Amino acid sequence: MIDAPLMPPPEDRPYLRRLAYTIVIAALLLIVWRAADLIMLAFGSVLGAVMFRSAARLMQRIGLANWRIALGLGTLFVLTIFGGIIYLLTVQFGTEIAGMLSNLPGTIAAIERGLGASAVGKTIVQAVQAATGGGTIANRLGQLVSGAGEVLVNLVIVIVGAMFFAADPTPYRNAALLLTPPSGRPAMERAMSEIAFALRLWLKAKVIDMVAMTLIIGTALWIAGLKSWAALALLGGLSEFIPYVGPAVAMLPSIGIAATVGGPVLWHTIVAYLVVRVVEGWLLTPFINRQVVNIPPALTLFTILGAGAVFGIYGLFFAGAMLVVAFVAVRELYLRDTLGEDIEGVPRKDEKSVI
Repeated sequence: MIDAPLMPPPEDRPYLRRLAYTIVIAALLLIVWRAADLIMLAFGSVLGAVMFRSAARLMQRIGLANWRIALGLGTLFVLTIFGGIIYLLTVQFGTEIAGMLSNLPGTIAAIERGLGASAVGKTIVQAVQAATGGGTIANRLGQLVSGAGEVLVNLVIVIVGAMFFAADPTPYRNAALLLTPPSGRPAMERAMSEIAFALRLWLKAKVIDMVAMTLIIGTALWIAGLKSWAALALLGGLSEFIPYVGPAVAMLPSIGIAATVGGPVLWHTIVAYLVVRVVEGWLLTPFINRQVVNIPPALTLFTILGAGAVFGIYGLFFAGAMLVVAFVAVRELYLRDTLGEDIEGVPRKDEKSVI
């Protein structure tokens, strides 16, 4: 008969504790890997909720005192904008964009074959294929186009989830606080507030960036004499949501169409995009980064590639926002609260910003 509960020897307890931590971390990583799409949809819903509530604050600034009415009108305002974009993509420019996207994998494949003719070009193609998980870019884009129905369903899920989060975020915020040890709850509460503020600034910056680049690209392509300049400008502006990777891919339809026309149109188009990138890189992006989030470009680029490798196409879309969240969380919870240090890069709520 055992008089005392079965307990490990004292000298084995540190090892067993580390083993338990290892098992828990491995289980969490397995859950993240298996539920990657679900995690991205949930994160997208949180981002959408921040967008809805930011629009509601805008409604309050123009005179609506009732929060529920402001939130409803703000949500309707954001959904109307999305509806207008979808209308432009499917009805106004639907035929043109469908033709561009259907020809895009072939255009990229032709570019890959052309680059593969030289040793340097072959090295570049192999590096890009490694970054995209071993497949060609053309195949990846073809899979994205063929999965448009799934993307639409997931968009509806994200919007509905965002409405729930925006209507009452308090239970989810309290749940995160309750899962935090009591001594760390003030720091966690401050970090969540700073993350929400940083995401609001990031979304405002993205809207400004996308609108500005749509106008700049459209004007440049119109001057270059390229047909479908309006549809291409819309694609180029929307692609700015994914830094570096998105604009590079969105440029390819223009180059492909200009190449089929030939003559001076091709060179005019190439010069137009060079001018666009100079304006963006030297004027627009530095101004926005100073006001919102000044994260090193290399860190942003590799985060996007890493998120795409782990979470797929949805990781590419939300990589920028995830990097902002991670940047602020590390600053508030580790550097500021644990080490007592600080870094610059994301403004705080008590700091002024022109946007």
